Amino acid sequence: WLKAFWHKGPGSPRPSPSHRATMGLASGLLQAAVAAALLLARQAECTAQGAIKLDNYTFDKVLATPDYSLLVKFDTSFAYGEKEDAFKEVCKLAHPVPSFFVAEVPVQEYGDKENDDLRERFGLKRDDFPAYFLFNKANGKGLKYTGDVKAEDLVAWLRRNQIRMPTIGTIEELDTLAKKFLKEGLADDHLKAAKSLAESQYSTDRKAPMYVKIMQKIKEKGESYVEGETARVTKILAGKNTPEKQAELGDKLKILGVFASKDEL
Repeated sequence: WLKAFWHKGPGSPRPSPSHRATMGLASGLLQAAVAAALLLARQAECTAQGAIKLDNYTFDKVLATPDYSLLVKFDTSFAYGEKEDAFKEVCKLAHPVPSFFVAEVPVQEYGDKENDDLRERFGLKRDDFPAYFLFNKANGKGLKYTGDVKAEDLVAWLRRNQIRMPTIGTIEELDTLAKKFLKEGLADDHLKAAKSLAESQYSTDRKAPMYVKIMQKIKEKGESYVEGETARVTKILAGKNTPEKQAELGDKLKILGVFASKDEL
């Protein structure tokens, strides 16, 4: 009906006051809806997928939750760039890890300066952003990360502090076992050791069972399995796949590459 008002010809009567009021109300509602949508979009952008947003009201309450570990990033609001991409990758990797959460505290520089008191509490300057702290039973006051802000470095640091994060790329311990398995006549001891690692230390890493399965297939079909499976996976990767499937196949191809390079041990 709004369309009809706007497209009347030159000879048409002007809208009545009530019609103009209705049009004004509709326009105002539309503007309010657009503003609300933009606000929600901005809020959604503020927190990386897989991360909990904390502020000075919720920070200590969440930290007080027993038997949980928490990686907290302090950063500017609406962070972006390579360091933020690294954080997003860590968030995605963290989701299968039991009793562990990733969180972020967005610190406003202007206006209400939200969460600036938390920045001061941890002795941070804006040049320190992004700053990472690990909180758990062993680190009640927070253990500060001091390395490069790269996903693989953050993951390695978390693993050194007893957080069983999935690795990025291949798994070094299983790489070593894979090469020994091939060089020492497909020994069952190495297969058993790989199973043990996959079920314990790397139980949250989807790549770990791939090593075990490839070892089992090599015992069944011989070492030629690696070349044939590599060709098959490469062909599938060239087709249309979901992002999740593409990532899974990419991981498998990297691990097959470990078995294909046994002489490098």
